[in-house]
Amino acid sequence: MKLIPPLLPSLIPSITLLLASCGIAALAVAPASAQPRYPEQAVKIVVPWAPGGFTDRLGRMLADKMTKSMGQPVLVDNRAGASGAIGSEVVARAAPDGYVLLITTSDSTVKLIQDRKVDPIGDFAQVSLLASQPVYLAGGAANPAKNLGEFIAMAKAKPGQVTYASSGEGSAVHLAMELFANAAQIKLNHIPYKGMGPALTDLLGGRVDAALLSLQGSTGHFATGRLRPLAITSTTRSPLMPDVPTIAESGVPNYKLTLWYGLAAPKGTPQAVVEALNKAAREAIAAPDMQANLKEGGTDPIGSSPAELLTFISSEVATWKTLIK
Repeated sequence: MKLIPPLLPSLIPSITLLLASCGIAALAVAPASAQPRYPEQAVKIVVPWAPGGFTDRLGRMLADKMTKSMGQPVLVDNRAGASGAIGSEVVARAAPDGYVLLITTSDSTVKLIQDRKVDPIGDFAQVSLLASQPVYLAGGAANPAKNLGEFIAMAKAKPGQVTYASSGEGSAVHLAMELFANAAQIKLNHIPYKGMGPALTDLLGGRVDAALLSLQGSTGHFATGRLRPLAITSTTRSPLMPDVPTIAESGVPNYKLTLWYGLAAPKGTPQAVVEALNKAAREAIAAPDMQANLKEGGTDPIGSSPAELLTFISSEVATWKTLIK
């Protein structure tokens, strides 16, 4: 029988305490090490509009950049319909795990305010305000109006016969055109589409007379004369097209419209995931080629924090609610 060394009995309580401490430490470390890494699978960005419009192109540019920085595929899923409400509801009802995201827009937000099925603030975790841009009231080559004054005169001569395309019934573009028509004292015929891609196709084909268009995707058509920019919705002229006057200076005072684009996740998405998404989105928007691409098309790249987007969209919702009433 081996005897315990004389010093060992006095060390047993300390050894027991040390082992117990190590056990507690191991238990404390285990949950942290067991936390899943994000992302561990493909991430989907829902674009609530048809392919071909600016929102779709922005979503695809963002997805390409985020794929490279996040180490997992980031894919675009077009869910068009109801002026962005269908795609928005898909994301609002998705699991809050960061794997289904939404490109939010001024258009879709305005529709959600009217539908009341989805809360554009309460049903989402805001990630980042991506970009904003003014748009151009443009006519097709078949439209005889060469400027906004002639367009207004044409509409007054043919009440309800001059048509315009929008990205959908109740969208921001639809309401903005109705506000313009009211201010100009004219009656226009609204033709809604499931996004600006198909609307642009019909404008180019002469099936509608006018539309509010972003410079992204329209520049080439302006250059060839297939489309004619009549006026810009910002308060000042764009340095990219300095010869195009504002709507306000063309006879409709105080008129202004700026479209915006953001990234959101379902409500309840963990804060750590929101922060990871925000970092990836801001890095994408800050990339030199992304900045150049957006600015060349008359779009202002932003890349905000989640808190800044929440403040911004809360203000937008309040403004649009007033306009809708």
